[in-house]
Amino acid sequence: MAEQALVDGDADLGALDLPVAGLAPQVTSAAEVPGPPADAGVDPTVGATSPAASDPPAAAATQPPTSAPVGSPGLAEQLLGPSVNQHPERRPTAPVPTESEAAAAEDAAMTALYRDLYRPRNNPGRLHIIARAQYSLGSSFDGNLSGRTGGAAVDVGQSFNFIGYALTLRAEGGSIDFGPNALTQITGLLGGGPTLGLGRLGMIRNGYLDFRVGYDVFFAPARQRALDYTYARVPAYVPHGPRANLNMGLLISPRGKPRMLHGLGLGIGYQVLVGSFRGDLPPSQFLSIGIQYWGS
Repeated sequence: MAEQALVDGDADLGALDLPVAGLAPQVTSAAEVPGPPADAGVDPTVGATSPAASDPPAAAATQPPTSAPVGSPGLAEQLLGPSVNQHPERRPTAPVPTESEAAAAEDAAMTALYRDLYRPRNNPGRLHIIARAQYSLGSSFDGNLSGRTGGAAVDVGQSFNFIGYALTLRAEGGSIDFGPNALTQITGLLGGGPTLGLGRLGMIRNGYLDFRVGYDVFFAPARQRALDYTYARVPAYVPHGPRANLNMGLLISPRGKPRMLHGLGLGIGYQVLVGSFRGDLPPSQFLSIGIQYWGS
């Protein structure tokens, strides 16, 4: 009886199927998975997903992406413009110029543009004007004459591609003392003379640099100072001598094809008075500087 009781006890323990500590129960089949009772009112098809709907087709997953046609611009090229790393079929046949070569080509093109504008092939004669307001300082070579004058000078003439001519008119007033004890004084210089210049050759890009030479003859009124510092009028002198001028400045309207170009700048002049046609006047030299208007 005792043995039969032990056997029955073992059978009851096996029927309980208690889990061993540390081990989870194993599910061997889908039938053993617990589910909701049949009478719970839940539709078993709700929430179920079809394998065909959830997984992409194998052919679509393995299909390679369609490549863009050769030579079509990419996204970076569409946003930033064409790239220098182009397809070999689109590369230029001529070598790409360096930065120095491109700068030299641009400079040559600008030089040709201004050359055709300033010195056209038909070489027309054009009106040319220079008006100067200047100040002069002078002295004789032997030290017996010194003085200063100030006034205006105007050159009116015609300019060609490589030469120009003009008539210079000059009017200045001041004080030039000479003679024994510096008692004789010239109070002004009125006159002028012919002038030759570089013409339109002196026009350079946006400016001008014009060198001119000429010869002037002046009418110079004079007076004599007495010991009591009174002045008496004496016959006028007629000094004469060569002149050289350097005119430089910037053009105001260098672009396009205007009827006349205008410029503003400075003028530096040097003149020698070799003597006078009437009376004794020592040889002297004068240095002048002033501002000027230039038009051609």
